[in-house]
Amino acid sequence: PELAHAVNGAGAGLIARATAARGIPLIHISTDYVFDGALARPYREEDPVKPLSVYGASKLAGERAVREENPDHLILRTAWVYSPYGRNFLKTMLKLAEARDEIRVVCDQIGNPTSAHDIAGGILAAAKARRVQGTRGWGKTYHLAGSGEASWHEFAAHIFEESARRGGPSARVTPIATEDYPTKAVRPRNSRLCCDRFADAFGYRAPAWREAVAKTLA
Repeated sequence: PELAHAVNGAGAGLIARATAARGIPLIHISTDYVFDGALARPYREEDPVKPLSVYGASKLAGERAVREENPDHLILRTAWVYSPYGRNFLKTMLKLAEARDEIRVVCDQIGNPTSAHDIAGGILAAAKARRVQGTRGWGKTYHLAGSGEASWHEFAAHIFEESARRGGPSARVTPIATEDYPTKAVRPRNSRLCCDRFADAFGYRAPAWREAVAKTLA
């Protein structure tokens, strides 16, 4: 907990303070984990925050520190991030499929699978918009995630479908409940994020998540 708050909370505030002192605008990435997942609809930016985990609480502290230290900011909440690089759900599924015929995946948590490339696309769109419209739309919090929703089970099944089409590893996906797969950090049951505000402000909406999975696998 101490390290999480030092990096995600205080660390974000120090970066915000340093950029503000130099007149540099700051784009800060946050997370769906600031919500408790209890809503029955996609979360909007103004919905009450209630993190369930230390990670979520530390990221929420970072949001507040950024707002306090640098008014010239964008806070972008995203969710379920994957890419061809590093450690993430998509790469984990492919690795597991190399050794297993069946993989058990949670089916009662829903969210927006989000390609890191599409987050980058949104960041670039906001930066380009600033050159045209100045600081209009800045100093606010936005949601930026893949279009469309899925459960982890549906996400995994589609990964294997696209992988098999390309001759890659694939496995049968068996749905299980959250209670059957305990984790150290409690995940929100509903991680869906409404991204309309970002699209209206900066003219960018992430592609459908299934399309993004195909591009990542390619």
